[in-house]
Amino acid sequence: MTRSVFRYITWTMAPHVTADAPEMLHELECSSCLASSDTEADFNEARAWAFSHTGSHPSHRTYREIVTRNWRMIPAEGEYL
Repeated sequence: MTRSVFRYITWTMAPHVTADAPEMLHELECSSCLASSDTEADFNEARAWAFSHTGSHPSHRTYREIVTRNWRMIPAEGEYL
């Protein structure tokens, strides 16, 4: 039988914002017909799609934003692995 030692530490969770973190992604979806923009790192590109979509479909005026944001777990202050 193998013996193991477990150590309990306190963790915190925070958005992943280091230099190597993946970009946050945005997508807008029309609430009327469920058409959606491409998934974009730049929110303004998704926003431009929504303006164009409303221009083509004047009754489609509400959208939901779908955001992909990366998070990471960090040992709490003073905790070490």
